[in-house]
Amino acid sequence: MDSAIGAKAHYEIWWAQASEAKPHLLRVMNAHSDFFRASYNAHYTAFFVHFAHLFDPRPDSSSIPTYFSAIRATADPMVLAALEAEFENLFVRARPLVIARHKTVAHVDARLTEKDVFAPLKITWNEVRDIIYESVQFVAKLASSDSGSLGIPRDRRLIEVTLKMIRALDKSDI
Repeated sequence: MDSAIGAKAHYEIWWAQASEAKPHLLRVMNAHSDFFRASYNAHYTAFFVHFAHLFDPRPDSSSIPTYFSAIRATADPMVLAALEAEFENLFVRARPLVIARHKTVAHVDARLTEKDVFAPLKITWNEVRDIIYESVQFVAKLASSDSGSLGIPRDRRLIEVTLKMIRALDKSDI
């Protein structure tokens, strides 16, 4: 659960800084560049780490595959098979993000830029967002709950709040 919340939260804060704030708030971000550089890097790293946790196949991890293993003995076999099939489809779409995490966060390849890593994966940032959001919804489904009651912020909530905070900083005398 924490990994789903973390993946979405960190992605949205990073996205607000990396994309939506830049056209209008670049001046204030440049004025506080040390903070925004550190924040950008921290949220970028964190969203990839949390996201990869969801798909980690190791039996000692807290992930969707280990959740399936834990409930296998007591779950309805038909329901479990349907959930595992849905997860497999999600994992196929998530695989490029797990690869990007390995190459840009966990095992940084000194010879590759971020652009070099993403180009062969043929994935857009809109697809990244969709995969993260769908993964979080899948975790909520496994918990038999809606995402809001699990502490997962609604879509774009943290993007809006981040932009609001940057705008407030722009208006302050700091």
